[in-house]
Amino acid sequence: MKRYYVDIIAKENRDHELHNEFCLYMPVIINAQYIGDFSDDKKALEEALKSYPNANGCKNCCSTCHIQHEVE
Repeated sequence: MKRYYVDIIAKENRDHELHNEFCLYMPVIINAQYIGDFSDDKKALEEALKSYPNANGCKNCCSTCHIQHEVE
């Protein structure tokens, strides 16, 4: 099980990135909301989406649930 956090500050594309506790790109803790402990990224993302409809997995630590957006 890993601890998961969502970045409360949206990125330029309006995504709130989901990170696990070991991610090099996790925001400072004051800018992160604890989501919970989960056995996989997809379950953590399901929980994050309840509070942040634009949640998206970090491509570094949650690649199994990362959605790449097309560049306009």
